[in-house]
Amino acid sequence: MIRRFALGAAVGAFFLWLALRNVSMGEIAASLRNASLPIFALFTLMHVATLGLRAARWGLLVRPLADIPARRLLPPLAIGFMVNFLFPGRAGEIVRVWLLGRREQVSASAAFATVVVERLFDGLAVICFLAPAPFLVEAGDATLMARVRWAALLLPGAYAAVLALLYLLGHHREALAGFLARHPVVQGRPLLARGVHVVERFCAGLGVLRSWRALLGTAALSLLIWGWAGLANALMLRAFGLDLPGYAPFFLLVLQAVGVLIPTPGFVGPFQYAHVVALGVYGVPQAAALSLALLIHAGIFAAVLAPGFWYAAREHFGLRELSRATRRDGAG
Repeated sequence: MIRRFALGAAVGAFFLWLALRNVSMGEIAASLRNASLPIFALFTLMHVATLGLRAARWGLLVRPLADIPARRLLPPLAIGFMVNFLFPGRAGEIVRVWLLGRREQVSASAAFATVVVERLFDGLAVICFLAPAPFLVEAGDATLMARVRWAALLLPGAYAAVLALLYLLGHHREALAGFLARHPVVQGRPLLARGVHVVERFCAGLGVLRSWRALLGTAALSLLIWGWAGLANALMLRAFGLDLPGYAPFFLLVLQAVGVLIPTPGFVGPFQYAHVVALGVYGVPQAAALSLALLIHAGIFAAVLAPGFWYAAREHFGLRELSRATRRDGAG
């Protein structure tokens, strides 16, 4: 974990250098002094509320495994998000799966499948907000806009293919498990037989894909979660007095999502650079973009860490439990 943290810190430092070059700290400080603190507080509360929406969505995804109320999903979800924020490599996803299994006696492999589906729907929601970009963003770097157009064209097909594959796995898990268990390579090899069991339990976690009602509910909640975040961005633009087109907060949202895909501690570096790139398209000065990035990051940091630490204390989740969770192989 130390090596992964060091590598993530180095990557974050590189992107932070890209974001901060050609701008002075005095300019950033001057821009921060003009921000509206009441709007910043409202922005932070909006992101705290997002946890409830995410818990409701996760409840839909785990319902084929166990009928767990959203309030019982909040602790593992909040702790997992906290770990994601503090450590690179998305270790928080493993942590919340481990916590869910410990609290609710749910198979870790099946629970991990629900996280995969959840992240898939996150990606689909972001793509929905990316789709209008080629038509609504008229300025900006030509190379960047060409990449945006290609992403808007190709990503929906790629996500649809992955969703179709998971759909087939969820519908034919018994046949797949039976085929693998009877295969000569597997028979007589306990380790491979255990792997087949893990695959079967993972496919069981895809049960939500068997229900169109659950799929529509998951899609609607995903759009609501990301749309809510886009509205929060709009508030923060207003906090800095930036009068930008109506699509700007959602274009920023898309690049924020790309930024957090790069595994750095606390998402520092790529997150700030994403703001410079996205707002540069609209002619926002670099100092103002960085000031906005710093306050948005601080608000999300508070909205994630405060519930995460509170639930971690309540659940007696410390470094020992973190080590145990991240070393598990996910079987069960």
